[in-house]
Parts: sequence; structure tokens; C-alpha cells
Amino acid sequence: MTVHTFKKTSGVSSPERPTPDDTNDLNFATGNRHSHAVAKLVAELAVRGHVVHQLKDGGFLISKYGHTRHAEDFDALQIFARLLGVPQ
Repeated sequence: MTVHTFKKTSGVSSPERPTPDDTNDLNFATGNRHSHAVAKLVAELAVRGHVVHQLKDGGFLISKYGHTRHAEDFDALQIFARLLGVPQ
């Protein structure tokens, strides 16, 4: 019978107890997190075949079949979605 021993290395915490630094990592973006409403609307448009890219200036670029449309903010994206019949 083989017994394995594990050493705890510095800088690595156990998965049972995350430290505050574990949740403020690149894997857990807090500053640039998409809001739930934006993610939901982007998903609804994706179901209808539209690809939505969020731009650095806060706008959105929507494309389908080689055609693109620019929405300057989330409100404009919602208006475009309503034109397509996406439920709110």
C-alpha cells in the first residue's frame, strides 16, 4: 500500500476555504463584469442568430449575415432588440 503525502506550498490555498485574494483574480473579474441584463440580452440576440460584441467605448456592434449595426449604448441595444421582438 502506497501512502501519498502532500505539502502545502506557499501562495496556494485549499479549495474549501477561498481567501479574499482568491476571488479577486483574473478568473473572477469584479471591475469589468458584464451586468446580468446585458448578458441576458446578448444571449437572447444570439439565439436569434445575431453576434454582439461589446466595444471599449461602451457601445455594441451587432452583426448577422455580414451586415452590422452599431448601438451606442445599452439603451440602443434594447431598442434594437425590441424591433426584433426579443422579450424584455
